[in-house]
Order: sequence, then structure tokens, then C-alpha cells
Amino acid sequence: MGFRLFAAVAFVSGCASPPAGTACNGHDELCARRYDAVVFPGTHDAYSNVANHFGAPDQTYSMTRQLEDGVRVLHLEMQAFDGDVALCHSVCQIGSQLLVDGLTEVRSFLDAHPREVVTLLMESSQVTADEVAAAVKASGLDRYTHAQAMGVPWPTLGELIAKNERAVTLLADLSATGGSSRPWLLDRFAWTWETPWDNESLADFARCDADRGTMGNDLYVVDTYLEDQALATKEEAALVNDNPFLVDRLLHCQSAAGRLPNFVMVNYYEVGDLLADVDVLNGFAVVLDAGASD
Repeated sequence: MGFRLFAAVAFVSGCASPPAGTACNGHDELCARRYDAVVFPGTHDAYSNVANHFGAPDQTYSMTRQLEDGVRVLHLEMQAFDGDVALCHSVCQIGSQLLVDGLTEVRSFLDAHPREVVTLLMESSQVTADEVAAAVKASGLDRYTHAQAMGVPWPTLGELIAKNERAVTLLADLSATGGSSRPWLLDRFAWTWETPWDNESLADFARCDADRGTMGNDLYVVDTYLEDQALATKEEAALVNDNPFLVDRLLHCQSAAGRLPNFVMVNYYEVGDLLADVDVLNGFAVVLDAGASD
């Protein structure tokens, strides 16, 4: 498979800015669209950022800033650390944030932005579902969680907002630690399917199949970040976040899977064209002068 080459890429707004009191995630049109038919911009290892002084960060800004800038999916990894539950990646000693503090950032954003729906794409190691649920409750985020039953159609963004159920929480318990079942703490890989994350070359991004989860699950996750170096850099992020590469990657996966990606996950989201390309896939912008395919 060859990615299309673009002679030029331009984006044209598909609609005027809607009134703040009627828009859903920034667009009136999304209010009537089901959650699983919307494309959302996301950050890989959202907590691992320069602002919070993490070693080997994958993002620049805090999760609060990410949300303010338009990110709507936060990828969170958590481990037991120093007698508590911490957000950290592999080695907590080089950077960590208490899970409850990270979730409080999300709750505070939702408090201040009543027309926004946010998703948490979580995975835990040696942390029970009960501990995760306790942190959700302690942060106050539980007031916003959405319970979704398997086999029931997802609500629209407008319905989630009307019910004030504006936080979708998906958890993968990677170490099978157990805990009580909760209807709002969704089994991540029962609901999602995800492209391979271990991309070490640009050619690897031709892969759009399911690495985790089962192809055909409700929510399609497209990982687009390089894993060829120990430290993620903005320079590497630019290789895959800039157009034409990123928009080609997303359109290729849409074609290969026969459906829209739902969560587009990147490192250093402020580099490149993530937000513009999500607008393209959601139908609020168009790509002009697509050029030839090879």
C-alpha cells in the first residue's frame, strides 16, 4: 500500500462557529451524531508532559491545557506507586502524577465547559477497578460518567450533554487485578479496537488492523506516533502529525476498515495538523488538491 502524495493540502471551514450554548464539542452538527460516529482528537500518554516535569515526556502541556486546546481523548496509564495510584509510564520514578489529581483536572474542565464530551482511554497495572473507581469518585468525576450497556446503541453527543453524562471511561486491567463491576467503567478492549502502537518506521503506519481489541468493536482507535526511539521528540512527531502524512494515514485507515476512526492518538498534539484532520473526517473541512496516488 502506498500513501497518497499531496501536491497541496488546504482546509476550508465547513460551517460558521455555532453559538456556545448550542454546540456539542464545538459543532452544532455533532449534537445529532452518535458518539461512536464522531472522530475525536487524542493524546497518547496525556499525563506524561513537560508541564508536569516528567522525564521522557510524550506531550508538552498539562492535561488541562490539552483539553482547553481541543483534545477530547486522554490516554492514561496507571500503576501502584508510593502507596497510592499514580499516572506514570513504566518507571514512575522519572515522573508521576496522582491519578486523583489527573482526574480532578478532567472534572474541572467539564465543570467549566458544559457542552463538551471527554473520553478517558485508560490502562492499569497492579491497580484494581475498585481503586480506579475510588479515584474517580474522590475527584468528583463520577457525577459525569456515562454507563453504556453492550448491544445498546450509543447516545448522540447531544443526549450525553443533556443527561450531563459527559465522561466516557474505558479501562483495560492489564494485570487482571479484578474488582467490582461498574456500568460506567467500560472494559476498554471489549468496546474498542486499536491499530498497532509499535510503529518504528513510516511504512509501519500502513497497518490499520486490530492489534488490541477485536476488529468491529464499537470504537476504532488509530495510534499515530513513532516508537523507534527511547525519547519522543517534537521532530519525530512532526514526521507523522504533519500533512499530508497524517491525513493520508487517517483516510487510508478509514478506507481499509470501512469506517471512521473514532480516536486519533498522537504525541505532541500541538505539532502538525491533528485538529484540522479531525475536522476533515467529521465533515467540517475538506482536503483540496489531493494529487496522485502511487
